[in-house]
Amino acid sequence: MNQIEFNKVYGRLPPGYGKISTIQKIRKNLTPKWFKNKIYGTIPILEWLPKYDFKKCFFRDLIGGLTVGIMHVPQGMAYATLAGVEPIYGLYSSFFASLIYMFFGTSRHISIGTFAVASMMVGSVRFRLIPESIDSVNVHSAADGILGSNVTTAINHPLINNNYEVMTLLSTLTFGVGIVQ
Repeated sequence: MNQIEFNKVYGRLPPGYGKISTIQKIRKNLTPKWFKNKIYGTIPILEWLPKYDFKKCFFRDLIGGLTVGIMHVPQGMAYATLAGVEPIYGLYSSFFASLIYMFFGTSRHISIGTFAVASMMVGSVRFRLIPESIDSVNVHSAADGILGSNVTTAINHPLINNNYEVMTLLSTLTFGVGIVQ
């Protein structure tokens, strides 16, 4: 038995034999099935929505959605207040996060929305960088001296730039955290 016969019998290939170039690998993988898997992997709703059994599941899913929605309304408003913004922004964050997750998410057993710890952390950044103005604080309250001194100290803080608004700061913070994650 010579080397060529040995290689045929035992499938032994010399080094470098059978290597294909990167372009050939790309051409080999660019098939309609590959594109379909990439699209379904990116937007999973395209895969499961055509298979969804409306007669069997829609009523139960509707009741579950209404229950979660009823819970999210006061919860979103409360968490927006914790963050130091108007309550409507809590509703926006609950609604739009869930809507986007419907298209790009993969879990059927998840509740998307705001939560207390993140709201308090965002609120602490908001009140540290853009505190309430003196005009909006009731200076004639029972805690006049304490509240007045805290507000004055916060307004003289060197990091404060009153040229930007609260929602600009919080949107930038949220975008930055999303990029890091």
